[in-house]
Amino acid sequence: MKRRLVILITTLIILTTLFFLSVFLADINYQRIMLAVFLVALFYLLSYIIFGIGKFVVLLIYSIFITLLLVFLNEYDTALIFVGTFILFLNPLHEIEKLVDQKFPEEKSFISYFKGSYSAYYEYRKEVKDYYHLPQVRKTYLKPNYLKLRQALTIVLAMIAIFLLIREVNNLINLLKMFDIHLFFASTYSVVVLLVLTIILYRKGFQSMFNFFTVSIFPPIIYTIFLSVKPSYLSLIIGIVVTVFGIVYSIYQYIAFRSRIVYEYYYYYDQEKHVGVYANALFEPHIYNSNFCLTTKFSFKVNKQHFDKKFHDIIVYADFKKFFITAYTFDEDNITIYTDFHYGTEKKIEKFKIYLENSFNEKVSYSITDDKSKVTYEKEFYHNTNYIIARTLYLSEILKKFQIKTSVIITITAYFNSLQDLKPLTTNYSIARIPELEVDGIYTVNISFRTANIDYLIETKTRELLLDLLINKGNYVRVSVYY
Repeated sequence: MKRRLVILITTLIILTTLFFLSVFLADINYQRIMLAVFLVALFYLLSYIIFGIGKFVVLLIYSIFITLLLVFLNEYDTALIFVGTFILFLNPLHEIEKLVDQKFPEEKSFISYFKGSYSAYYEYRKEVKDYYHLPQVRKTYLKPNYLKLRQALTIVLAMIAIFLLIREVNNLINLLKMFDIHLFFASTYSVVVLLVLTIILYRKGFQSMFNFFTVSIFPPIIYTIFLSVKPSYLSLIIGIVVTVFGIVYSIYQYIAFRSRIVYEYYYYYDQEKHVGVYANALFEPHIYNSNFCLTTKFSFKVNKQHFDKKFHDIIVYADFKKFFITAYTFDEDNITIYTDFHYGTEKKIEKFKIYLENSFNEKVSYSITDDKSKVTYEKEFYHNTNYIIARTLYLSEILKKFQIKTSVIITITAYFNSLQDLKPLTTNYSIARIPELEVDGIYTVNISFRTANIDYLIETKTRELLLDLLINKGNYVRVSVYY
């Protein structure tokens, strides 16, 4: 990982220095050569940094092969560009790419280096975005025509982008013969935008693609205005107006993008505390992250309906400030919000308190616990039987949304201090040991049973299993639902 970072920084410094020196000190031909070298090197550098050594090697092989054909068979350049498009799209060297990645594995992705100790929150944010786009994913499962249209358009956009990319390679080959800087940058920009649109369409759907497209049209419009509108003062005025509008619209789209999030929750009523609980369903994989150890409870009086209207603004605020809202509970007109903040961010806690007071015009009290072992969350929610039941029903409900209404498999991961304690469970459940999670004196297992995807059956049988765990000295770890 550090090797890639050093390569990135060193190469960028060298290339940027040479490029700017050529602009001020060299003649036009040398400038063109340096521009070509800079762009090609930057392309390969980014492919290595983002995708790794395997993709870098394969792209290098393709590029050398296609470039040699374009150099020696220049009269057939159009046909060769079409052939190269299909080669890159089909990627016949995929197995070589996998082999290289296996021989030279990377510890982690380049982007994760910049996330640092906040990596858990970025992973959580990604999952939140995935759940926001869940309706789009459902369409791909439930509407075959929608899926075919999306796949067809993705293929078309990908092939157009690859075609334009190879054409730019051909333009670079002929760089010294004829070169139009405006046409070159317009074509390059088109390639980048098409590639990004293709990726967004493939991963997120049509609406996200359209949102990015509306932002991407401003640079070429502004570029054209400054070049073509006459007289020059008019082009300057119109260009500045459009630029300001484009910046404002881009900021609006960015804020809208960050606001497109959801709070998925497990709801249950806690009979002991007499409160309704909304536990964060997407927080569970990050419970034991030691970097987010400042467990904080915020309590204040507010009407539940008023709170619901403001709650989306609260989760957007939490997303911008990078802290977890782990759950919230309500009792008549009392709301308690449970959060996990990153260590060393006590000021953010105070600011969130002020934000809540300004939002609801109520006095907010809070308490902070430095809880690296997450005892508070385990006690309040995670090991609560109602929480476990709510999670199981939530997961089974997701399967119903994908029209998977047949039987489901409920699996509870647990650990025992003795195999003798585990034996009574083998008569009623399917048991599978997990050796990689076992340590001396601790035996970790998956305990499974199959049932119809009906809420009351799932709840009844899950409660029975949890009771059997309690009787036989088993310790709950996690529940999962499969089909």
